[in-house]
Amino acid sequence: MFNPTRRTTVRQLLVAAGVLTAVALSTAPSNAAQPAIQSAPSDCPKGYFCGYKKSNFQELGFRYKDCYKQEIPDGMGSGGSWYNNQTPGTQTGFYDKYGNFLSATDGAPDSDAHGSWGPVWYVKNWC
Repeated sequence: MFNPTRRTTVRQLLVAAGVLTAVALSTAPSNAAQPAIQSAPSDCPKGYFCGYKKSNFQELGFRYKDCYKQEIPDGMGSGGSWYNNQTPGTQTGFYDKYGNFLSATDGAPDSDAHGSWGPVWYVKNWC
């Protein structure tokens, strides 16, 4: 069941983690800024939610089109990224190893070039 209060709490934690990461990265030397993703990665066809093992949509781990809760593959690790290339407005939910709701994407198209698969065991496209 969708719980907006829980989603806000998880999002706040993720934002806080992102701020800490941004601070750490801003103190490290950088040769060039990462380009923003303007369109879906070529290996994420229209109608799919795609999960990547590495940041910036590198090393496709899975792509799901079906509308039921599916376990993500082993080896996704704690880093990664995802791209939601489903029908416009469609969301995908993230769930822990017990099937408890963690958070959800915004409506498609949506993405996170620097996500974390650490707490996620299942995803479900909300078709």
